[in-house]
Amino acid sequence: MATTIGEVMTKNPVCATPGMSIRQLAALFSEHGVSGAPVVGPDGKLVGVVSRTDLFRRVTAEASGPSAGYLFDLLNDRAPAERQPMPEPLIVVGDFMTESPVTAGATDSVSAMARKMAERRVHRVVVVDANKKPIGVVTTLDLLRVFPA
Repeated sequence: MATTIGEVMTKNPVCATPGMSIRQLAALFSEHGVSGAPVVGPDGKLVGVVSRTDLFRRVTAEASGPSAGYLFDLLNDRAPAERQPMPEPLIVVGDFMTESPVTAGATDSVSAMARKMAERRVHRVVVVDANKKPIGVVTTLDLLRVFPA
């Protein structure tokens, strides 16, 4: 059984930036097959975390009475022109990311992190180095793979 976060984390995480638009973030998630990402500043240091859930909440909060397909149309470049929603407002990742994400070090204990994630009710932890730069991500699914059934 793995004992440290470094043994179970996904290395070299895909990162977002605070200035990314909603469309850019959705494309990043889709292109890399991820449901969330650390958010880094210009210096590469962690400034937040963002997830599909955050994205969905933000998009639906901005739309008054959206149709069922509003989110799909907003994020889908292949929708016909007549179904394309109006241009999105100037909303960027920095407007809705979580600014104080739960972090871990690569040498932290898997069991301690599992308890911390449960206590904080989070599904994703950013693994950072000594300079607060993301080096990995651990999700609840990663931890479930470690513990025997």
